[in-house]
Amino acid sequence: MVWMQSGFSGRTGLCLLLLLAMAAPALAAKPPLFELKTLDGAIYRLSDDLGEAVIIFDFWATWCKPCLREMPHINQIYERFKDRGLRAYAVSIDEAASKSKIAPTIKRYKFTLPVLVDENQSVIRKYNPSKNVPYLVIIGKDGEILREFNGYKPGDEKLVEEIVEKACSDSTGFKPVESTERNRDESGTTGISSP
Repeated sequence: MVWMQSGFSGRTGLCLLLLLAMAAPALAAKPPLFELKTLDGAIYRLSDDLGEAVIIFDFWATWCKPCLREMPHINQIYERFKDRGLRAYAVSIDEAASKSKIAPTIKRYKFTLPVLVDENQSVIRKYNPSKNVPYLVIIGKDGEILREFNGYKPGDEKLVEEIVEKACSDSTGFKPVESTERNRDESGTTGISSP
């Protein structure tokens, strides 16, 4: 192994290797394709949007307080950029037992984002196997994942808006320079695993 040849071995070498891997910029990836029902029962297919628009999927649940703090910001971003090609979806991971709470929650908070229902949590598993929410994915016009946010920390919405603005304005396939995932576990507004 390279680290052993350079004098690093055992735990030190393994730690160095892990640090280098974490610091490396993530490669753009194609998002997993899926189909989900909308709140009114129509079928949404990611393949219909992919490569046509900038897309946000904001995975959330009615019982998730950080989700309900994040979503008003995402809804504002959606309203600001929907006429510039942004397609944004609130993807509920509420199970069948709490599905009846989705529409009243959307109405109470006056969200205008289209809602997709992932009651079996099959789609969030493809994107985020830990199923933490909130979990947000931004997909570029080129059909590749630009950025993922695992959890919510106040101020994240500014970065989301910057990425969306640049991606909606740029026809060349904008790619953020930073790593695609930001884990938030140092504050009280972290992602929460589904029950």
